[in-house]
Order: sequence, then structure tokens, then C-alpha cells
Amino acid sequence: MNSKLDILKMVESKEISLEKALELLETLEQTEKIEDELREDIIAEEDDESHVEAELVKSIDVALVASQVNIERSNVTEVTVELFDSKTRELVEKPEWLQFYEEAHYFSIKETRTSNFSDVFDFFKGITINGDSGIFINVKLPKDFEIDKGKFSTVSGKISMIGVRGVDLEAKSVSGKIVATDVKAKVIQLKSTSGSIVCDNVSAPKAILSSTSGKIKASGTCAKLESKTVSGSIEISGDDNLKAITAGSVSGKIAVYLPEPEKYNLFFDSLSGTIDASGFAIVEKNVSGKKHISVDNRSQDRFIKASTVSGKIVLDRV
Repeated sequence: MNSKLDILKMVESKEISLEKALELLETLEQTEKIEDELREDIIAEEDDESHVEAELVKSIDVALVASQVNIERSNVTEVTVELFDSKTRELVEKPEWLQFYEEAHYFSIKETRTSNFSDVFDFFKGITINGDSGIFINVKLPKDFEIDKGKFSTVSGKISMIGVRGVDLEAKSVSGKIVATDVKAKVIQLKSTSGSIVCDNVSAPKAILSSTSGKIKASGTCAKLESKTVSGSIEISGDDNLKAITAGSVSGKIAVYLPEPEKYNLFFDSLSGTIDASGFAIVEKNVSGKKHISVDNRSQDRFIKASTVSGKIVLDRV
């Protein structure tokens, strides 16, 4: 299986479900993206150093397949990269298939050992390539360091960010879990196909979270939060700074918890699922059985929009 056409043919012949096809297509696109970026990089000489001067770095780009990556603020004076065995957590030397690249305001880490789509499935099955197991990459940032543009992507590896400060942060994974803890940014975007997304105490004017079948759980101080999933659940716990919430799911549950839900305009729709507003609004039902809530006179700038086909929508006090 090495093309989008193969996947579409499998859907047509009912060999796989539409949801599985979406996951496979995302995997293929992610792998192609990694390989395209690697071809575009012109590396005259591979740099084995694992330390980069913090004041020179503006953007960080990490593109991995099965390796895990953690980015955290720490008591260091320069950007430091540590490599561990993913199972034993013992320090290891940099393997040949892992590349570091640095220029004036840019630093990247890229995994280069996959050459075709079948390799990705080997990773999902737990099979190593050329005898190499996964690597846990720990990137330490100085406490006063702020990332201008941070892009972190994996196919099956976990992505975690702890205490990171940045302007524009983006993390994508096909089946790996994405965790952001105590993160501050102007914009944060987290996307996973089947892996879960967890935002704990995240502060950003805008947060965008999306997953096909993975669970989304978010808390913190965000002015605007957008989340969507197909079959996964969405749980949002916000404070008074959260003004605009948009959540959509096909069959997953959507739950929103706020200090004062009565301050928000509410626009809820469920085709065949249920809506539990905990007394903060009246649920109406039309002749076709569709349930909805429409309240637009409570605020000029606060609103919650939630929609689902067959899932449940819950609104309650935090």
C-alpha cells in the first residue's frame, strides 16, 4: 500500500472503514511531508553538536516518524538536546538516521530512516527498522527563551511540551499522543488523527485542537478555543478569560465546564444525540427530532457553539 489511490480502492471494496481510511491518508501525507522537507534541506556537513546558542534560534522544526519528543524549559543557558532509548531511558549516541540542522535563526531535528509507506506500518506494529528502536528526544530550552515558530510532527511518536513559551506553536501526530502543559503562546495548534490531545493550563489568545478519533481535553486560559473531532470526545474546562468556544463532533461527547455558564450566548445543535444544559438554557426539539439551544441575548462577546450528529452535549459549572 503506497498511494492514496490504494487506500480509496480499499474503501470502495469495503476492506477498511472510512474512519480508518482517514487515518491512513493522514499517515501517508505526514510521511510524504517529512520526506519532502528532507529533500529540500541542503546540508553541507552534518553537525553532531547537541547544543545551540539560544539567542540565535528563532524557529524550531522537529519532524519525526516513531521517535518521541519532549520540549521543556529548564535551567540551561543554551538549547540542549538529549537522546534517550525510548524503552530504557538510558542516554544514547545520535543515530545516523537522526539529523540536526542549524542556520542563523533556525534549528531542526529530523528522522530520516523511513523510505516507504510500509515502514510506517512496521512502526505501528512495533517492528524496528534495521535493528533500531525508537528514540526519546528531550529538548531543553533556557527559561527566558521564546520560540518564534515551533513546528513538531510525528507519525506514531508522542509529542509533549512543558512550560514552553512561544508565538506560534504547532504539533501534529497521526497516532501519537500530544500533551501541552503550562504552555504560553499567541497561537497554539494541536492535531492528531487517532492519538489523544491534552492541554493542561495552556494560555493563548487562540487555541485550535482537532482529532479524528482521539480524545481532546483542554484547560487553561484561552480567549478563543476551537476544537473538533469525528468520534473522539471533547472536554473543555475554562476560566473567566475564555470568551469564545467552538466545538464539533460527529459521534463523540462534548462537555464544557465554566465558572459562570449563564454569561454566555449558547448555540447547540444535536441531530440525534442529547443535550444537557444543566438548567442554564431550555433545550428545544423540532418535529424531526433535532435538538437545539439558541440564546443570543446574554453577551456581546461571549459564546459557545457546539454541534454533534449523534453525540451528547453537556454544559455545566466547573
